[in-house]
This record gives sequence, structure tokens and C-alpha cells, in this order.
Amino acid sequence: MASEVSQNHIRVRDLSVRYGSTRVLNNISIDIPDKKITAIIGPSGCGKTTLLKSFNRLIDLQEGVSVSGQVFVDDEDIYDPKTEITHLRKRMGLLSQRPQVLPMSIYENVVYGLRVHGEKSKEKLNAAVERYLKEAHMWHEVKDRLHTSAAKLSIGQQQRLCLARGLAVGPEVILGDEPTSALDPISAEQIEQRFLALKDKYTIVLVTHILRQARRLADYVVFLYLGNLIEHGPAEEVLNNPRYAKTKAYLEGRFIEEPEIEKELDLIKLTFPESLKALEKVFKELKVGQVLRIVSGEKNLQGLIRSPLVAQHTVLEIKKRDALTSEVIMQKNEGGYSI
Repeated sequence: MASEVSQNHIRVRDLSVRYGSTRVLNNISIDIPDKKITAIIGPSGCGKTTLLKSFNRLIDLQEGVSVSGQVFVDDEDIYDPKTEITHLRKRMGLLSQRPQVLPMSIYENVVYGLRVHGEKSKEKLNAAVERYLKEAHMWHEVKDRLHTSAAKLSIGQQQRLCLARGLAVGPEVILGDEPTSALDPISAEQIEQRFLALKDKYTIVLVTHILRQARRLADYVVFLYLGNLIEHGPAEEVLNNPRYAKTKAYLEGRFIEEPEIEKELDLIKLTFPESLKALEKVFKELKVGQVLRIVSGEKNLQGLIRSPLVAQHTVLEIKKRDALTSEVIMQKNEGGYSI
């Protein structure tokens, strides 16, 4: 499994999403690497699907949704009012939890998007059917029955047909919303193998609740919890050596507890080195096992948490409150670590 991160294809900056009065994503800022497999993990209801569908703006279809922040795809801000959404979605293939084949033949399913975009050449359509069914690894299974109903295929074949249909319109990114959750183990493995084979050509982003799948496939991992971005980075680092307590608890299958905050330190109005002096003072007052929350400007906070003062504290969580403000929660211990 590769851990080297290449050029970033999707950049998310201070993304927040609300459904009515409910905030689902809180100031998310991440980079999705190009031509890698990124797995978005976390408990049910933590915002995984909302984040995924913010990349192709399918969340726009939800009633009462409001979005703030920016999502860049190849340096284009897709939430700019000038963005042409149909063109954006052509660049993003989507596999849902259950395959959604069209009520037509296998052949017509594959070429549907091409016909919508004006392709009429029989020769080009035929070539596309063969090419993309081969990429979906099902050409030899269906080449003699291309004009039969897609509904007669097995559910695993239907999901691979949906993959072929998505690839046919030439996307840059493949999005998968738990794309193997409705499949049997053999069909799920076939889809996984397709992702591994296709990642050299496409950026692939998957929502998965199966940690084993994330370990098998992911080059990069994003861990969400209650709408907050807890941790992200190369899969090998996040899955095998998580930095934060919530990530570790989730990976170990333990209940994620919210820490009880004993002390708080607001450094918003302080500049360096005054902020460092204030931090030193509260550290001296903190007892082993107690938890401290520090609120600061983003740049100032990053410098503070790398201070040698942090050496006797375990960083439990870092998260952004808004575009300019972040907080770090840490616990004093006998032999903690710094980041």
C-alpha cells in the first residue's frame, strides 16, 4: 500500500455544511491526493457521505442545505456561483451503496452518458462499450448479451456496470459511497480489485465503514467524528500509528469518550512570546491526568503545540473552530509526546 502523497486533486478549505439548523460538517480543511485511493472513515452519522457528496455538489439536492467554505477541483472553486454543475458532475463518477442500473439494456446503460452529451457515432459507442466493460472487468461475462436487460444481472455485476457507465463519460474522480456494502464477499472483492487497477488513471475517494477495506485499499485516510476532522494522512500512518486518542479508540473498536475539560486557556488576543508564557503558567498548574483546552489563532497554535512544553502532555485532538481559530485538547501525563 503506497503512502507517498502526490499532487492534490481536490482541496477543501473551511467547509461547513448544515441541514436546516443541524451542523453536519465543521470547518473541514483537507487535501485529496491525485491518483490515489482516499478512504473516509468514521462512525455512522459523522458526516462521511456529506463530505463525499460535497465534491460533486450532490448535497445541493438536499432540502434546507447550506454550505460555507471552498472546495477546489483542479484549482476551480466548485462552489463559485459561476461553476457549471453539469460539467462538474461529469468529472465525478459516483457509485452508491446499491447499484442503480437504468431500465434498459446493458449496452444502453454504458452509452447513456455519451448519448446525453451528444455522441451519435455507432462505431465510437461500440468501442466505448467494449472498453469500459473491460475496465469494469465484465466484458467476457456479458459480451454475448449486451442487448438484454441490465436488471437481469446479479447485484455485483450491476455495480460493475454502474462503474462502467460512470467511466464512459471520462471522469477525473471516482466517488464511492460504501460501494460494496450491499454486495457478497466475492462481488465486493471484484469491485475492490477494480479500484486498485484504476487508481493509476483516476483519483478515487471512498466512504467505508469497513476498516479492513480501508487497510486493503487506502493510500490516504480521513477520519471524521461528529462532523469534525479528527485526523488525516497517509494510510499507513493513520491506521497503524494514530496521533490522537479518538482515532485510536475508533480503530480499536472502543467507545469514543469526550474528555472532561479541567482547564481552558484562551490565547486569541495574545501574541508570541506572551502566549508561550501563558501556556507555561497553566502547564505548571495542571496536574497529571487533567485535560486542558487551548484556543488560539491557527498559526499561533501550530507554533505552540510544537513547543518543548508539550513534551509532558498527550495531544488528544486538534480541530478548527472557524477559518481563523483552532483549539487543541491535551492531557498531562508522566511521559506524553509532542507532535
